[in-house]
Amino acid sequence: MRCRVLTHRRARQPSPPTRRAMTSPSTRSSSSAAPVGPSHAKTSAMPREVDWDSLDKRKFVLNSVGLFSAVTMALYPLSVIKTRQMVGSDAQMTKARDIVRDIVRERGVRGLYRGFGTIIVGAMPIRVVYLSTLEAVKTHTNVVFDSYNVPEMYRGAADAAGGATASLISQTLAVPVDVISQRQMVQGMKSGGSVAESGAVLVGYRNGIDAVRTIVRTEGVRGLYRGFGASIATLVPGSALWWGFYGTYKRALWGVAPEEWRNEATTSDGQVAVVQAAAGVCAGMSSGFLTTPLDIMKTRLQVLSGQPGGDKHTLASTARALYAEHGAMGFLRGVRPRMVSVSIWGTTMVSVYELLKRQASIGQAPSTPDVIN
Repeated sequence: MRCRVLTHRRARQPSPPTRRAMTSPSTRSSSSAAPVGPSHAKTSAMPREVDWDSLDKRKFVLNSVGLFSAVTMALYPLSVIKTRQMVGSDAQMTKARDIVRDIVRERGVRGLYRGFGTIIVGAMPIRVVYLSTLEAVKTHTNVVFDSYNVPEMYRGAADAAGGATASLISQTLAVPVDVISQRQMVQGMKSGGSVAESGAVLVGYRNGIDAVRTIVRTEGVRGLYRGFGASIATLVPGSALWWGFYGTYKRALWGVAPEEWRNEATTSDGQVAVVQAAAGVCAGMSSGFLTTPLDIMKTRLQVLSGQPGGDKHTLASTARALYAEHGAMGFLRGVRPRMVSVSIWGTTMVSVYELLKRQASIGQAPSTPDVIN
């Protein structure tokens, strides 16, 4: 599929700003692109993407805090279930419904939100860093792609580059939040054979502040960064895969969408949202499956290293212990809830993210949209 761009032409009936902010396959202008003449009867326009330079950044950041916090609250129990499945021993219940029943019986519904306060407070600065880096890198990468006339279907690489860089930079803030929240999630569970005192009850903390004090006192500042290398090895490629898959699936879906959907003058917010949601689900399933082995090692390392007998853990020793306990299939423990979790989280978050971009977009001068032959 080749993309050709209409440039230096004024639209007869420019669409309103709200339509211009709709997100779909990225649009770019290239002065070297040949204009598309009227003889191309089958060409169809596509809704525009709001890039970093077209955002009211203050409005974008402020609006994102409230909306993302609400989404996190709704989906947080999925993270608790996934984490407990990854850390639990063979003797413990591993089915999601059994885990939920056990937690609610022991601690009530509040038990499904252990570590939630840590996540909410910690996530605010992380999101600002992550989203700002993501958008900036995507924009600059697409500028480079423009200079080399990279076809539209391969522009998912720009999304992947943005996701990888954003994840890499944000890990300095994210790892301590992960360590604390994950240890709170599994508080009260019995350990498997991954620590010296197999069967010991996993210790926890009263709250986030108590967690920081306890970790620094017993493990030093390094304790807050347990699994930092594993997080880089897991989350950076995971973020690159998710955004790369999302950008590619999104472009592919727009390519097969009905022609009226691809016309910026006639498409609706609902149609745009359908394409984004479908791309998000596909991206979540694909990246969730591929990154599960690394994620389970990272999770177990961060959680079990703070337990009795767990101070000698490394990524390699965690992998060996996991294999000894569960065999090769141990590296896929929790893969189904992780795929579901990544898909739901990703689809919901990206829908909110794209909505925020449209709301925070700055009006642009009318110009003709991209077309696909």
